[in-house]
Amino acid sequence: MSHENELDELLAAFIDDELSAEQRARLAELVQSDPTARARYLDHCGMHAALAWEHGVLGEMSFPTENVVPVSFWSRHGRRLAIAATIALSIGLIWQAALPTVRRNAWLAGPTVGFVERSAGGELTVENLSLSLQAGDALRSGEYSLKGGLINLQFENGVEVVVEAPARFRVASSEKLVLHTGRLSANVPPAGKGFIVQTPSADVIDHGTEFGVEVTEGIGSEIHVFQGEVEVKSRTEDSESLRLFTNQATRVDEVAGLPAGITVAPDRFLRSFDEPPASYAKRIKQLNPVLYFRMAPSHDGLTLSDHSGNRLHARIQTANTDRPLFGRGRIGSAFKTRGYRARTHAVVPDYPKTTNSQLSVVAWVRAESRPRWASIAKNWGEGELGQFHFGLLDHSGELEIRIRGPKRGGTRVQDTKPFPIGVWQHVAFVADGHNLHLYRNGREVGRTSHRPIGPPTLKALAIGAKLIGNHPKYPGAPSDFWHGRIDELALFNQALDAETIRGLFEDRPR
Repeated sequence: MSHENELDELLAAFIDDELSAEQRARLAELVQSDPTARARYLDHCGMHAALAWEHGVLGEMSFPTENVVPVSFWSRHGRRLAIAATIALSIGLIWQAALPTVRRNAWLAGPTVGFVERSAGGELTVENLSLSLQAGDALRSGEYSLKGGLINLQFENGVEVVVEAPARFRVASSEKLVLHTGRLSANVPPAGKGFIVQTPSADVIDHGTEFGVEVTEGIGSEIHVFQGEVEVKSRTEDSESLRLFTNQATRVDEVAGLPAGITVAPDRFLRSFDEPPASYAKRIKQLNPVLYFRMAPSHDGLTLSDHSGNRLHARIQTANTDRPLFGRGRIGSAFKTRGYRARTHAVVPDYPKTTNSQLSVVAWVRAESRPRWASIAKNWGEGELGQFHFGLLDHSGELEIRIRGPKRGGTRVQDTKPFPIGVWQHVAFVADGHNLHLYRNGREVGRTSHRPIGPPTLKALAIGAKLIGNHPKYPGAPSDFWHGRIDELALFNQALDAETIRGLFEDRPR
């Protein structure tokens, strides 16, 4: 069908008030894009409005009676003005209904500058278009907002950007991204050299590097260089630009526009969705774990994938989904928790339990505080029998392990010092059938003899919390939440020896 015939059909349906929503959008698109169609549309509306006036249809419409021009003014000229006003109103109503579709189509017709490579529970939307993007979708110039989770953007020049929610930003081109608020990391290959991240207070210009940028509304921008070199130019002060190199960082005040040196904080920025090849991971798998969580960001943002081969994946539960549940880990990425406020934890509904009283658990963990009874991993519940309780001790905060005996009694070992804050620690415990060993950073910090480990009634494993269980006398929600990060968590139904534990601690990225 030609545009001319299509326009005639749409105009006829419009006059008869029979336009569907799709037809309204199409009519608006034709009128906007074709001057000839626009002129015919106005002539058509004018003709039918005049006929309606002559036949008394428009004449029966009521008009305001207060503060208006006297009736004597409504000559034939006045009638034409009324007709024009009615036509304008009709046009306005059409445009109001069709504008979102027109904007959407215009955005979809724009040039592609990259694509959404991956998402981890993130909801990425193009602002004012009611358009959500998924992994694999094209990336075009425009304003974006990210709610929840993480998003990985790949630009045509090879620049890779990881954005953490909540964030608002504008993609200007494949060479420039404007970060209004939020946090991102950028990995710039040689082909993308010169890539710019603009913030309210600074322009960050790449000179072949990997860096992170964080914008806090009303405060300013932070720039952290992980490797290479960037140039930082104030957007509010006419001052000489600042050069930052590997392991350097600055904060640019939003009001003053002046940079101030700060300590680089690479742990704040997730730089890749991929877990790097690591000899540590290879060692763990060779030891035949029952469960092994590397803590890579999952597509839905709510799953911890089991790499043991048993595919016993953990499901994340949280009271706060506005922020990502994955962050920078000791090796690759880590599971992020925020203590009692967010109540973030993960649950494996069931897994093979030890039947020979041999049990080992190892992990890399980082504590941001020491909540009461903070949990690393526990098969333990109120009112139900579990096998072990691994975390911090009560209010004092020492690393502690408890295992249950044949009945409700059990054995525990604790460290002699409160658990360090803000630094990664390698933690492990081993029950070998005779002795219970507790390790921190490859060194044994406690030991005692233990009785056989009894069979549990609680089937689930909790990561970052303690479960209540299903006992009717002990209703309630999970408790004892970890505040920090947990990485490379593995469980074995066998006893690892001291040399193996020490080797795992020493086999870590420098």
